[in-house]
Amino acid sequence: MMGSRTVDLSSNGSISAVHSDVIGTHILTRLDGPTLASAAATSSYLQTICSDQTLWRQISAATWPSINDPRVLRLISSFPSGFRSFFSDSYPLPDPNPPPVKPDPASEFISAVDLYYRGDLIYSKVQETKIESGSQPGSGWFKNSPFQVDLLDPKETIPTGIRYPGGDYESWVRDMEENTTLNWVLIDPIRKRAANISSRRAVSARRNWVTGDLEIRFAAVAVADKAEVTAVVAVGAAEVWKEVDEEVGGEVHVRDVRLQVEDMEGRCTNGRDSLVILQGMLQGKRFGTGEEDGGRVMKTRYEEYVEVKRQWRENKERRERAKDLCFIVFGFALFLLLWCLILFR
Repeated sequence: MMGSRTVDLSSNGSISAVHSDVIGTHILTRLDGPTLASAAATSSYLQTICSDQTLWRQISAATWPSINDPRVLRLISSFPSGFRSFFSDSYPLPDPNPPPVKPDPASEFISAVDLYYRGDLIYSKVQETKIESGSQPGSGWFKNSPFQVDLLDPKETIPTGIRYPGGDYESWVRDMEENTTLNWVLIDPIRKRAANISSRRAVSARRNWVTGDLEIRFAAVAVADKAEVTAVVAVGAAEVWKEVDEEVGGEVHVRDVRLQVEDMEGRCTNGRDSLVILQGMLQGKRFGTGEEDGGRVMKTRYEEYVEVKRQWRENKERRERAKDLCFIVFGFALFLLLWCLILFR
């Protein structure tokens, strides 16, 4: 049994009795990546057939259509085991406790991004992010500037064919959160590693009351330096209507898709810290969780992160209030002391 398909071996009890062309053409091409990997682990015969790069290329391209870009195809072909290595890197969840790494001044990232609604692809793009000589980790500009990767130009919008019908806005937001998925595969062309740093399924969706846009957030949570919980997030903002009128509704236009790394205060971390976190996620271990279970795991991690962040913020506010109270008491005591010196002098 592989997936939901059964091979009858009653005649001689061996899978090797089935011709490799029959297995490769009529059976293995119908399997998804995790099932194909499981099949390869059952016997050396299947392992040989399952190592076919054409199979893994087809599965990878079906899972992440953006990698059909010629630049990405050439790069993946240079991975240690080609498309099989790429899939084994990109499909499982990244380790929430990435190993500590040092930022590489020559680092370059390639983002392969696919955005879906109800299983329909609505946006796909490949973008290179180079850390050039003027923005190396050793330079002040890179170290102190917030790190962010924007896929769309400021005035660019992507029509989706999705419409907000008007009326119950909160119900529509829940629908968008439950049915919008995003894959953001980050590729390191130097080390030949890749990681899907998106939660696949949205971890939150809310209206931005400043812009009036619907913001859908996807996140991968990691622990930086074993102390600070950090979220790697990709946010898609959708323009729902031209005039802010919930009764009228309108077509959804994606106009902001970006990657950023947030610290415990919700601020974008600088270039150096972000680079360390992203490289750690690329080089860390993977967990073999499927898309459905993976989405729930990532959302649970994000909710835990939000709770930790809330507690951290409350503790910080208490410390600041205690500090302010100490200053007030000290100032009042100093004032009384000065008055006593004046009166009894």
